[in-house]
Amino acid sequence: MERIVQLIEEDLNKLEGAIEELLTTKIPFIKEVVYHIVKSGGKRIRPVLLIHSARMCAADGDKHIPYAAIVEFIHTATLLHDDVVDNAETRRGSRTANEIWGNEPSVLVGDFLFSKSFDLMIENNNAKILRIMAKVTTGLAEGEILELLKTSDIGTTQEEYFEVISKKTAVLLSAACEIGAVLGRVDARKRAALRKYGYNVGMAFQLTDDILDYVSDDTVLGKHAGTDLKEGKVTLPLIQALKSATEKERNQVRKTLDGRHVTVRDFEKVRGIIRKYGGIEYTLEISRKYVEDAKQSLKSFPSSPHRDALLDFADYIVTRKT
Repeated sequence: MERIVQLIEEDLNKLEGAIEELLTTKIPFIKEVVYHIVKSGGKRIRPVLLIHSARMCAADGDKHIPYAAIVEFIHTATLLHDDVVDNAETRRGSRTANEIWGNEPSVLVGDFLFSKSFDLMIENNNAKILRIMAKVTTGLAEGEILELLKTSDIGTTQEEYFEVISKKTAVLLSAACEIGAVLGRVDARKRAALRKYGYNVGMAFQLTDDILDYVSDDTVLGKHAGTDLKEGKVTLPLIQALKSATEKERNQVRKTLDGRHVTVRDFEKVRGIIRKYGGIEYTLEISRKYVEDAKQSLKSFPSSPHRDALLDFADYIVTRKT
């Protein structure tokens, strides 16, 4: 990831300045909440993908910088809303905004960021990008609702799970890459290729996240292992394991998901079931398939440092520890 970031270090510095400049409001509290998340050590993955995509497509000047900031604003808005829905207490090793200021301010600041993002896009006056992001924000909301409806449901199918992560995660990464293509004014085939690349790395990224929640050490992950289980999220490692689990094991999982408090012992029992039936290995295999599909999408672009960075990012997804 370090090499991927170093190549666009100048653009990322401009991005930080743009975030400061574009987050205009007469209410200092809004900036305080936003900066708590924006400055908390995130990898800026969506802006990184947008910048590399724009550079690979030879976009003019710095037109991509404001859009990189907008994508980060929208991502931050989803984090604020996610943490409220999930009753999350920590993110990236720090207390969540809702834990510090409460649910109401977190939701309202998230709403502000969504509104601010569209205001900024209208100012930039690119109808194609505005259309892309309108579809994305609708998808993000649908993904949140779908996930909420499937909370603690051990009958969740693989197809239903894929629909959730497609809308919650993949669509925004896909849009970030497609915006780079639009700014570079490439043809429809290359635009579709970048859209597909972003979608596939987004799916792989979420699959890897779901693996890490069952295998990572707390101090590395930046949140407590087992958070998904505690929040009632039935992810692919568990879905796959439940296909072969005994009735007794299924009841154990159901009891854990329905419980108010998930103990370390509860988590270890569920993790043991997942390991027994190969849930981690299966999910990793699917993630790798998405990565390979993503890399195939970039074959229509000539070799360049930015294309290599996007290829490296795809490989990074399945090897990362955080």
